[in-house]
Amino acid sequence: MVMAAITGIIFSAASGVLTAASAQEGQRIRIRMGDQTATATLNDSEAARDLVAMLPLSIRMRDHLGREKTGPLPGSLSERTRGSPTYDSSDLGYWRPGGNFVIFYRHDGLTIPSPGIVRLGRLVSGAQIFNVPGAIEVTVELIN
Repeated sequence: MVMAAITGIIFSAASGVLTAASAQEGQRIRIRMGDQTATATLNDSEAARDLVAMLPLSIRMRDHLGREKTGPLPGSLSERTRGSPTYDSSDLGYWRPGGNFVIFYRHDGLTIPSPGIVRLGRLVSGAQIFNVPGAIEVTVELIN
């Protein structure tokens, strides 16, 4: 596949698609699970920019604590973005020790153990689709 980087834009000759090379405040993504879709807005962190560079992704996610779905990313995200002990329902995050992408669909009142969750952004619609038992398969992609 031929790739050319021009002023922060990547053009894939194989797909003919232009995508932003870095996340900007307000960069939107779509998360598909079967025939259901959720949308999210990413923050302007280095970790979120690293995630955008990996997209599109298919991720097999498992349920964790009845509050979140977690699944491995193909590579690590920036170490410069600090983790937080808190989260909100609908947050997207990165669990650095396991290299996992995290979708919080419910808040249980507990905090996140050290080193905390790296916040990547927030679902703006569709959080409820993830409140299902067991493992799921999702596709994460940019919305142009």
